[in-house]
Amino acid sequence: MNIMVTGANGGYGSYALDYLKQFSPNDNLFGLVRSEAKGTDLKEKGVNVRIGDYANADSMKKALKGIDRLLFVSSSIPNIQNNVIAAAKENGVKYIAYTSIYQPDYSQFGLEINHKQTEQWLKDSGIPHTFLRDSWYMELNQGLFEYAQKTHEFPYFSEDGPLSFALRREFAEAGARVILDGNYGEIVNLAGNPITFGQLALVTQDALNEKLDIKKVTESEFVSDMNQVNISAQLTTMSELYQKYALKGNNGEDKADSTEFEKVLGHPLTELPVAINEILNNK
Repeated sequence: MNIMVTGANGGYGSYALDYLKQFSPNDNLFGLVRSEAKGTDLKEKGVNVRIGDYANADSMKKALKGIDRLLFVSSSIPNIQNNVIAAAKENGVKYIAYTSIYQPDYSQFGLEINHKQTEQWLKDSGIPHTFLRDSWYMELNQGLFEYAQKTHEFPYFSEDGPLSFALRREFAEAGARVILDGNYGEIVNLAGNPITFGQLALVTQDALNEKLDIKKVTESEFVSDMNQVNISAQLTTMSELYQKYALKGNNGEDKADSTEFEKVLGHPLTELPVAINEILNNK
């Protein structure tokens, strides 16, 4: 069987290909990248490299020739993902697993608009498919974990509102298992159990195995604290945005439940303290 993973040199795609090689070593694995240079590492791992860009319909038609199943890793760029679906249909792709978003009927930074549109395109295509409705990567909180490790403090301003997290590799493992099985229903909800930022502080304390000064601060104080110890601007902004998102509420996150995710994986999600240490050790 010929299986392609798009976004193959990204974090999710790379993990997914590693899991596919582990779970089904006799299948032919293909990775889609946008240039030959981006495929060098994949070739060294024995992955067949195809070149294509979602924005270029002709490149996608060429890239998907002979592919049986497609693990379609989403892009946040609007109006280009139908090129992938049209190319898949033209080439007779038999099954697509698409990385969508958890609770797309709620506001999710506007990301839900692109995902809902792509889900509809897939429905209209007639290609058998599964929507992998992923919640948030635990890695989004890396800045908070780094701050706690450096300062022995955990500041946060989002007192209310839970979010659901899991490691990026866990979402990729689920995607690999779904594309190999090919018999899942239309929707698979992949979410960790919901947790508030106050609860996340306690989990971080467990991960670091030390007492933290957990303190409720204002948003501006939070940003200032992060900047003072040189947490990167990107990680600081990410943490700020997701705390504001949690604080606003009405996002469906309180409905999250890890049961379906763990059923797909065939094992429990990584315990959060272990996940935090994995992130800190891989930074």
